[in-house]
Amino acid sequence: MRVTRNDYDRDYSMPALHELELTNNGQPLESAPGNMGLLRDSSDATGDRDELWRRWRDDGYLFLPGLLDREEVRGAREVMLARLAAAVSFEFGNLGYYVTGNNPALDRVLRQGPMIAFYELFLGGPVRCFDYPWFRHKPAQSAISTQPHYDGVYMSRGTPQLFTSWTPFGGVPIEMGGLMVLENSHKIQELIAGYGQTDVDLYCETELANSLLEDARREGRELTSDESSQILWNSSGAYSKSAIRAQADLGGRWLTADYRMGDLMLFGMHLMHASHDNRTDEVRISTDTRYQLAFDPVDERWIGEDPPNHTIRAKRGMIC
Repeated sequence: MRVTRNDYDRDYSMPALHELELTNNGQPLESAPGNMGLLRDSSDATGDRDELWRRWRDDGYLFLPGLLDREEVRGAREVMLARLAAAVSFEFGNLGYYVTGNNPALDRVLRQGPMIAFYELFLGGPVRCFDYPWFRHKPAQSAISTQPHYDGVYMSRGTPQLFTSWTPFGGVPIEMGGLMVLENSHKIQELIAGYGQTDVDLYCETELANSLLEDARREGRELTSDESSQILWNSSGAYSKSAIRAQADLGGRWLTADYRMGDLMLFGMHLMHASHDNRTDEVRISTDTRYQLAFDPVDERWIGEDPPNHTIRAKRGMIC
C-alpha cells in the first residue's frame, strides 16, 4: 500500500475538468462543461442556518471546505492508515470495523467537535450519529467505484430527515476519485416516488423466499448472492451500474471537487451520487456517517454494539 505526499497538506491548483481523464468503474466520463462541474462552496454560510437550508433545498448538498479541525482529521488519518497497513497482512471479516472500531481519534472527528456543533445548528437540536460508521478504502490505480445510488435505499426505516457526512481523511484531488453528485437529482419527484422508496432489505413473502431464509437462518449463514437475487427487490441498492447511464437517464452534470483534509460534504437521502476511479498512485480513505435529530425515529439496522447492517437479521418480509 503506497501512501505518499497525500498523507498531509497538499498545495495543488484546481485543474480544468476538461483536462482530466476520469472514469467510473473503468468507463470514461465525459468531462466537458455540460457533463461535469464543480461543487458550490458553502463555507461562507456555516453560521447562517436559514441560508444553509436554502442552499440545501436548492442544491441537495452542502460542501463545507475547512469546517473540521484539520489536526484532528490528521490524527484520525494516522490511526486509520496504521490499522489499514496492519490489515494487509491478515484476513479480517470486517475491515471497516477493524479500522474504525474503538478509535477515539476518529470519534473526535465524527462524533464530537465541529461535526456535531454544525449538525446541532443545522438541525436545531441535539443530534444522534449512527453507531455504525462506513469506512471507504480506494486503492491506487483502481477501476472500482461506487455505483450511482440514493442513500435512502439503505436506511429508510427511521426519520426521513437523515443526512450523510462524507469525510475525506486526506487530500483527495479530483483524479483520486472522490465523491460526485448528480446535479438536481434530489428534485426528480418520479425518481423519489419510485426508486427512492426502495428498501434494499425488503422481500416479498413467498414459499421460495421463506424457505431460503429459513434454511440460511437454520444454518447460521447469510444468503448467497444467488439466493438474494431470487428474493430481494434490489439486492445491490444501486440505481444503475453505470454513472454514464444514470446521467443519460436523469440529466444534470456530475459535480465534484478537489477535497482537502478538514473538508465536509453532506447531503440527504435523495441525492444521486457515486464516485470516480482512483487514477493516482496513492490510497484514498474516507468515511460515511449519518446524523439526525436525537429524538426522531432511527433505523434499527445501524444502531447498537452489533448493528444488523444488511445481514439476514435486517431482512423484512411483506405481502406483495
